[in-house]
Amino acid sequence: MALIIILRNVSSLASVSDYEYRVQINEHVIERGDVLGHTRADGWHKLVEKLLEQRRLQLWDRES
Repeated sequence: MALIIILRNVSSLASVSDYEYRVQINEHVIERGDVLGHTRADGWHKLVEKLLEQRRLQLWDRES
């Protein structure tokens, strides 16, 4: 079994970019969405942190 996270820049090489993401377990997509306004100079690890924080807030809002 493999957990796969795919992040695709949809803003070309802008310094602040938007990304589409897809999370899969093997070939089965379990989640997809967007991460908007990531500062590329912050690096990929900050992009992943932003994705996780955004998703945490979405789940928290849904439970409230």
